[in-house]
Amino acid sequence: MQAVTDLAHRRNEALASRTRAAILQATIAVIAKPSLSGTTVQLVAEAAKVAPGTVILHFQKKDALLLAALEQIAAEFEQARREAMARAGDDPVKALEAVIDVNLDPKVSDPANVAVWYAFWGEAKARKLYLERIGGYDTLCQDGVDQMFAEIIARGGYVHLNAEALALGFSGLLEWQWQEILVSGRNFDRAAARRSARAYLSSIFPAEFAPD
Repeated sequence: MQAVTDLAHRRNEALASRTRAAILQATIAVIAKPSLSGTTVQLVAEAAKVAPGTVILHFQKKDALLLAALEQIAAEFEQARREAMARAGDDPVKALEAVIDVNLDPKVSDPANVAVWYAFWGEAKARKLYLERIGGYDTLCQDGVDQMFAEIIARGGYVHLNAEALALGFSGLLEWQWQEILVSGRNFDRAAARRSARAYLSSIFPAEFAPD
């Protein structure tokens, strides 16, 4: 009898997990269309094909639902970044290549995901939540890029170069490409974007980054 009860419990947990995941994906899709202020529990429920009460059951209120969607996207990005850095090891050249790959990965920078990032950044109240909950990710990423440039400069003897300024320019280029994803959607040319990012690096470090 206990085995039957345990099996039923596991099935209920699995169903709840799938329902929660479906709601979060629906939330991301809805935010990408009418923005944060236009996102409602009803719209999310319709997109997830569940009752509004089910959305409330899992997230209690709209603000918690919106924040959960942002945190899921941020967690996916951070996981992809950590895995890429682990593969790069202590090689700063490979690490910068990995930064490009992560930022232009179709899953990480899916147009709907990018729309959620900018939706939170574009509204004052939401921006405060963004900075409080995941702003540390941005700082961590930029500090890492600063260090990568500093290491290449030190190894190559590029004493005339400023690591912080160059890293900021690199991050700005990737940010601009995300804005292009927001505008172009599925038509965004990721191959061209990657060439552009590598061209930036090869113009600074020609020995380390051969032109495409």
